[in-house]
Amino acid sequence: MRDYLLNHWTGQLGFSATLFVNLIGLSFLISLFTIDNLPDWAAVITVLILCLILIWQLLGGWRCANRMQTEEAASNSVWGIYAGLSVAIVMVGFQVLDIVSDRLFVEPPAKTIFGDDDFSAELKGNTIHLGGEINYLMYQALLIILSEQDEIKAVSLNSHGGIVFAARSIGKLIKERALATRINDRCYSACTLVFSAGTERTVSKDADIGFHGYSFDMPYRFQSVDPIEEQEKDKAYLLTRGIQAAFLDKAFSTDARNLWTPSMDELMASGFITK
Repeated sequence: MRDYLLNHWTGQLGFSATLFVNLIGLSFLISLFTIDNLPDWAAVITVLILCLILIWQLLGGWRCANRMQTEEAASNSVWGIYAGLSVAIVMVGFQVLDIVSDRLFVEPPAKTIFGDDDFSAELKGNTIHLGGEINYLMYQALLIILSEQDEIKAVSLNSHGGIVFAARSIGKLIKERALATRINDRCYSACTLVFSAGTERTVSKDADIGFHGYSFDMPYRFQSVDPIEEQEKDKAYLLTRGIQAAFLDKAFSTDARNLWTPSMDELMASGFITK
């Protein structure tokens, strides 16, 4: 093996071994390895090894081509070696770039309608903690966790609000699984729609809960929904959750640019929280 590696390095191997084995064949085998989930230490070692292999391939192939030209070998064979060198650069080089880019060029979080804030979904014990913007990514995360875990009992919320349609979808999952909902910090706007889906709805004494009416506040976009119509849909739904009509009237009559933050006594008396 040592002599074989040395012979390629010095360009002394024949055309077939150089092209089909060392350049094309080896590059193809390297491209088959799964390298997406390597830990950082293994990624560094792998990059170093691949770089050494690529240098060995290229210099050996280049020397073989030069030797063939000196010996006045067939020009087609020389161009075959050059083609093999290109294959090695592309296939082995791609593996190196794939590892490096995966570690160095991390895509930044996409901006949401609330700026740079994002969502979080974390399982702690038998409780899923949802935070940040209520959006469809949060819905997908919740769906995945629920599909993999059978012992979940509650969902804890900490959100400034988000997309009403996503809140409906998240609430539907909570209702179908008969989960309890909790608020330990804050729950504004569309978050309250998610919270209302809980079989038991509890809040800490220091929690901050805010309501307001619906509005279409996405500039430069065609208004495809009627906020008042959607508001009435959710009002009808919240009535079925045992929340008093007078409370909902006040909540939805609050201007969308403001928040109504009722007291704990008001929340309990209205049926919004159960204990």
